[in-house]
Amino acid sequence: MNEKLTASGERDGSRLFNIAAVRSKIRFFWRRVLLLRATPHQVALGFAIGVFSAFTPFLGVQTILAFALAFVLRVSMPAALLGTFVGNPLSWPAIWSGSYFAGALLLGQDPAYAADHFTDTANALGATLSAPSPETLNTAVDYLSPIVEPMIVGGLLVGLIAAVFSYYPTRRAVRVFQRHRRLR
Repeated sequence: MNEKLTASGERDGSRLFNIAAVRSKIRFFWRRVLLLRATPHQVALGFAIGVFSAFTPFLGVQTILAFALAFVLRVSMPAALLGTFVGNPLSWPAIWSGSYFAGALLLGQDPAYAADHFTDTANALGATLSAPSPETLNTAVDYLSPIVEPMIVGGLLVGLIAAVFSYYPTRRAVRVFQRHRRLR
């Protein structure tokens, strides 16, 4: 392990995550994409669909959306699943802020609205979770609506851009990998 031990023999928690471990995980998932048995187009489009669905703000529905789109378009479902891993706790802040900002600009809204009303929104959500009732739920929906709409619109745009930029390198990598594997 790369972690340092303190004088008392405990691990030093100064690192948020281990860079080598993150690289290893990325290599592992990329290798899984390359090993899928399908045409380069099917793998790349499946992966791009997963990337697209990772940019939607609906946690828990992203995988279902990726599978549904992969099924309809008849592309690689495992690649779509692997593409959804682009959305993870490390990337969500960047994805959500970029989606919100792009959506707010597209809808002609002030992107600073969410930051200005963050405390009110958090309080409304906290009240709904601590004492669920129709009134607190309505209040939470009222506070969330101006934030969720730009996130959906922006997520579609940013997700589409990310999907396009993930399709071509993935297709090329799969094509090269499959060609090298056939030549062995």
